[in-house]
Amino acid sequence: MRGREDVDVYEAVDSRRAVRAFSDKPVPKEVLERVLTAATRAPSGGNLQPWHVYVVTAV
Repeated sequence: MRGREDVDVYEAVDSRRAVRAFSDKPVPKEVLERVLTAATRAPSGGNLQPWHVYVVTAV
């Protein structure tokens, strides 16, 4: 199944980056909820479940 935009596999692998510097700005609640909703729809390896997510909003 293809997404809304077709992405060339080589381009996707070649353009990926590891981020090692982070902003101190808080992530908006709407963005966080959208990311977590997407995560709940992602498959797990070998359909091994459950998985856990911890959201830390303050230290």
